[in-house]
Amino acid sequence: MSHTHSTTKRRTFKHLNAYQRGQIEAMLRLGVPKVKIAKDLGIARSTLYEEIKRGTVAQKRSDWTYYEQYFAQFGQMRYERNRENSGKPSKFNAAQDFIRYVENAILKDKHSPDAICGRAKRMNLFEVSVCTKTIYNYIAMGLLKVKNIDPRQKVRRRKRKEKKNHDDGRTLGESIDRRDPLVDERSTFGNWELDTIVGKKGTDPVLLAADERKKRKRHLIKIRAKTAEAVAEGIAKLRELYGAQFSQVFRTITCDNGSECARLQEAVPEAKVYYAHPYAPWERGTNEKQNALVRYFIPKGMDMTNLSEEEVQRVEDWINSLPRKILGYETPQERFDAALKNLHP
Repeated sequence: MSHTHSTTKRRTFKHLNAYQRGQIEAMLRLGVPKVKIAKDLGIARSTLYEEIKRGTVAQKRSDWTYYEQYFAQFGQMRYERNRENSGKPSKFNAAQDFIRYVENAILKDKHSPDAICGRAKRMNLFEVSVCTKTIYNYIAMGLLKVKNIDPRQKVRRRKRKEKKNHDDGRTLGESIDRRDPLVDERSTFGNWELDTIVGKKGTDPVLLAADERKKRKRHLIKIRAKTAEAVAEGIAKLRELYGAQFSQVFRTITCDNGSECARLQEAVPEAKVYYAHPYAPWERGTNEKQNALVRYFIPKGMDMTNLSEEEVQRVEDWINSLPRKILGYETPQERFDAALKNLHP
């Protein structure tokens, strides 16, 4: 619904404060009609009657008879007490099994609280659980072993910088502007983004990263250098992995204008290769997002010379087994495997 044309009336009511309660008490003592009191204070008559009921106490006269009178101080005291007891009871003790599961998943598996909560709810793992926001509240309150620094994917909101136009018009092949709009919508399977992840400056080995846009599946392959020949060797490994299905799995590839991608179309004649605009990383958003996940394990400046294939595979498996909210808290690997089963043999 558009905020500009919203027909929903905005709530404008506020709770009575101590000063207004004092006004009510003073006007009642002067015998001002209740209708006028409500009008003067700008409140509903029902609000006034409820407040008088809340703050009225029985008083004893000298002749041992009783009468009732409103006191602002008593009304304020009861209001404050009611507010303290108005929240829902905490589930912290009842959800101990779930909380231990969350702690282990954050500290050991490095998953985000939202991915853990969403996955547990989807799989119906616990009878009693709490939502993502409550987990963050528990962390902030120090009730968990987890500290605020532990959830690596905790949202950090940054002020958007104004985009500068660096486009010099140079592309190594067919521009992303000519790519099928269905690829932008992520409605079809088999459309990939390609990038390289570099390590320590002056060292040769890099990682070739390929991401399927719809299922978020990632392949990480260690290649000997950031060159077109090494990229072609990495593509050859993917072709060997998928065999006859390669042409169905890789339909389009979108990459940047780095020299290592200059001969990508020759390396992948089965797929259509598109090149993003220079200085436009957002056109390969899946690449950039998942590169950040890789950096949890392979920081910038790390020498990849001694990085083993097993270590690279562990990082790839972790990314592909991470539940995603956008996938209904399924994992990229689960979605990708289901898509592979639907391909023609």
